[in-house]
Amino acid sequence: MTAMQTFYPRRILSSSTTGDLLEGINRSLDAGASNILIDFQQVMFMDSTGLSALVIALKRVRGVNGRLALCHLNGQAYMVLEHSGMDKVFELYDTPEEFDRSLANGTGKPLAK
Repeated sequence: MTAMQTFYPRRILSSSTTGDLLEGINRSLDAGASNILIDFQQVMFMDSTGLSALVIALKRVRGVNGRLALCHLNGQAYMVLEHSGMDKVFELYDTPEEFDRSLANGTGKPLAK
């Protein structure tokens, strides 16, 4: 199985925080991780800049033939994805364990939200 890295953004995913997230993802990809999970459990707000950063991250991860998934999406952050139609683009899971199982099974299919 290929290496996986999990990121835990806190409180707000916006222009003030996306740089750190993207840098971390880039470092993980450079170090050989190809499967990235972003856990939204502590995120209360995401704006369009946060969404744009997720799209950039997705392109970078796919560029190394990896998978990027999101979990614990609730409330406003999920609404941003849903209203933009991006909930159909990203792999969404309720828990990190569900993503782990999909990696182990090689399914690559997101679970229904």
